[in-house]
Amino acid sequence: MKGDAESITTTHEEISKEHGNKENQDASSEKGKVLVYVTGAVEEPGLYELTSPVTVKAAIEASKGLLPYADVNRLHMEETIDESTHLHVDFNFRGNPEELLRRQNISINDSSEAELQKISGIGPKMAKKIVDYRNEHGPFKQLEDLKHVKGIGPALYKKIVEKVRL
Repeated sequence: MKGDAESITTTHEEISKEHGNKENQDASSEKGKVLVYVTGAVEEPGLYELTSPVTVKAAIEASKGLLPYADVNRLHMEETIDESTHLHVDFNFRGNPEELLRRQNISINDSSEAELQKISGIGPKMAKKIVDYRNEHGPFKQLEDLKHVKGIGPALYKKIVEKVRL
């Protein structure tokens, strides 16, 4: 995140004025709803209404995840976000671009079903099978263990192996 917590927050009124979205302003007043404005190195920047308590991770997931050049070293994924927070994810253009892209592989041990679906070839049903297998058998010990998930044969494994990590 850019700077400290004070530098990433704006008022609910400023967010509503900026986006001209009175409907979201009214809806967010419902108990347990929080408006979060997510910008920067995310797939779909925008204003999101999420159920409280909201973490940085939940806000990023709502914006469809991080871009390959997101500066993940500054993010505290389990940090709780307050109402009307502006969460900006900085871009990281330092270092070796290939290394930055490689770090963006999706973890088969930590990812949610939604995150797993970002892998080309993994749809909702297969993502659920991966998560169910992981819950039943524990964390994957090696990438080849994916072949034990029903529906992942040699062709699909070959297609996804370069896009995942433990």
